Amino acid sequence: MKNSLRLFLYFLLLVQVPAVAQTQLTMVHNGINRNYTLYVPPSFNPGSSWPVVFVLHGFTQTAQSIMNYSGFNAIADTASFIVVYPDGVGNAWNTNSGMSGGSTADDIAFIGALTDTLFAQYGIDTTRVYSCGFSAGGYMSHRLACESSRCYAAIASVAGTMSTGAYAACLPSRPVPVMQIHGTSDFVVSYNGGFGGVSVADVISKWVSSNTCPPAAQVTAMPDLVTTDFSTVERSVYAPCAGSTEVILYKVNGGGHQWPGTTAIAAGIGTINRDIDASAVIWNFFRSRSCVSTTTAVVEQNEQQQFSIQADGLGGFIINANDYTVENVIYQRMDIAGRKVSEGVFVGSLHLQKQSSDSGVQLVRIQHAGGVSTLRLLFP
Repeated sequence: MKNSLRLFLYFLLLVQVPAVAQTQLTMVHNGINRNYTLYVPPSFNPGSSWPVVFVLHGFTQTAQSIMNYSGFNAIADTASFIVVYPDGVGNAWNTNSGMSGGSTADDIAFIGALTDTLFAQYGIDTTRVYSCGFSAGGYMSHRLACESSRCYAAIASVAGTMSTGAYAACLPSRPVPVMQIHGTSDFVVSYNGGFGGVSVADVISKWVSSNTCPPAAQVTAMPDLVTTDFSTVERSVYAPCAGSTEVILYKVNGGGHQWPGTTAIAAGIGTINRDIDASAVIWNFFRSRSCVSTTTAVVEQNEQQQFSIQADGLGGFIINANDYTVENVIYQRMDIAGRKVSEGVFVGSLHLQKQSSDSGVQLVRIQHAGGVSTLRLLFP
């Protein structure tokens, strides 16, 4: 009975959760068919609330290719999380670079909409949504952390920095745990910047400043486990930072434009470091990170902007309709497990007062003249 009610409450969508692990799916976003590969470990049970890791491919690559060379599916099987491999439009992401062949799609909104779909279908833990990527996928992960109104619990970039445009637009609304893995002999995305991209040092400096981290890192030389790979790794940790975050750099001395630890032949270009497994290192970084705050109320809302949200100063929220007259707006308030907290009708504004039992993420689904909006509220 509980599971039946849960499935009904997930936005009243008649969705069947696949019984098999890997599926190729399509959703329409902004009039464009967007493809993605979804991996749900066989041990997943409806009623669970699992984290999600988005893994974004490099320029000219595909979801299938990064799934093959990253090896995240095997980690998900033992660590119990869902993996999503989206395809960029034209095998590219909108990295705000203006480069020839780059995408102009609204990828920030697309990945947000895909997150909503995964919540509706699988009841994912929206406080533990992570993004990582290779090359352009790394650029895109930085953009999500910098520019999205949603909370990404942590991001990681392998062989990808920021375009100069994205760097200038990077104004994060909250501290974000960030990991950068980059080879010093990367001749595609240079460690020192150039060709419309900023240097690794600039990226690290941006996040150290944004997260209010100490300016000096704790530097550790990683064991040179494979001496025949002609590369070594140096780990720099900037901590403690605001919100219990960290900024971590894995500097791969002599490493190329590659995913360290991969066994794939055509993952990238140049030397592949074998001293670390990038996917395992990334998950180990992600696994303890969450968007839940114990001290402040954090608001996350959809990109549609039909509604604005403000804190009431007492742990609750006030939702206001923007720019048009709204009458008889129906709302449903749910907790992260899909259980109804309250429902009703409001005109113009809605005050959701914090109750003693309120904590963590709640979702407010609003049916209005412009369609349907889903707002995320994070109660302290």
